[in-house]
Amino acid sequence: MRATFRDPELQATLERDGYAVLPFLDADQVAYLRAKYEERGSAPGDPHLACHSSFHSYDRSYKLWVNDLIRGVIDPILERTFDRQRALPCNFIVKWPGGMGGFGLHQDLSLVDEREHRSVEVWMALDDTTPENGQLWMVPGSHAWIPTLRGIHAFHFPFSQVVPRIIERHARPVPVPAGHAVVFNHATVHWSYPNKSDRPRLTAITDLIPEEAAHLHYFGDGEGTVEAYEISDSFWTDNSPFTLHQPPPASASRGVVDYFEYVELTDADLDRLVAEGRAIDGEATSRGAINAAKPWCHRCGASGFEAWEPNRFVGNVTMLCPSCRDEEIRFAASPAHIGA
Repeated sequence: MRATFRDPELQATLERDGYAVLPFLDADQVAYLRAKYEERGSAPGDPHLACHSSFHSYDRSYKLWVNDLIRGVIDPILERTFDRQRALPCNFIVKWPGGMGGFGLHQDLSLVDEREHRSVEVWMALDDTTPENGQLWMVPGSHAWIPTLRGIHAFHFPFSQVVPRIIERHARPVPVPAGHAVVFNHATVHWSYPNKSDRPRLTAITDLIPEEAAHLHYFGDGEGTVEAYEISDSFWTDNSPFTLHQPPPASASRGVVDYFEYVELTDADLDRLVAEGRAIDGEATSRGAINAAKPWCHRCGASGFEAWEPNRFVGNVTMLCPSCRDEEIRFAASPAHIGA
């Protein structure tokens, strides 16, 4: 598998830990992106209560504006920093103050055939990220612990048996100053706690795949059969997390995935990984839950409606109240699109 970075030291860090931190934007670029965001305002549909990505918005024009704005700043930086990588649509992520802004333990979706290629996220801090405002937590080495395939309705979270242990013993906080970027393999386990400060925390992101790689979206039937679909970049501006419950057109299918066998990580596996030096370990420290222990709508922030109880450590990024579900049905043109 070829390099993502041009710098061999950064590449070695990415391969070992699953992430690397580096200076990325200068002070003027940070100020420019912040000013443009504040001038335009938050994404339509942002409840100002959660950890909200512009990808969550139903407003395609806003998402296209965000992509053009950020790409106009970062394209030259991407070219000199990375080795023949293709940038996918950019987003702003706002972590609003309050208890609903935690983003639970997770891996990002698979975007390429990971037997041959590596995809990464470039997470650019536009504020200093600190323990108070919900810094990233990364799990070093977790991208290489077990093979995973991450898609919609694909497989159960393979780390579910050891979530508290990972949080308490095997993770590392990643505070970064504004202008720095955290570049991480999409298979690396990560999360963030709520923003306990009195102001929103702003981040810009893009995802990179090798220029020669097919851009893929994996979709399952919920019973173990997963298909790979080749998608265009517009997929990520035409959709939101609430409209991904229907597969792409059948004409985009590259066929059923027949090479992947799902496994779950166990305590014994983690003991072995620590002994082999492939996982860090530390004294268990209770860090508390990441998410609110009640249903709440990620689109408008409402609570008090009947729904499944969110996992306090893994997340709640697609739960909708009845009125927002109706709005997404209108947007998506089909109840099936959002699993209604």
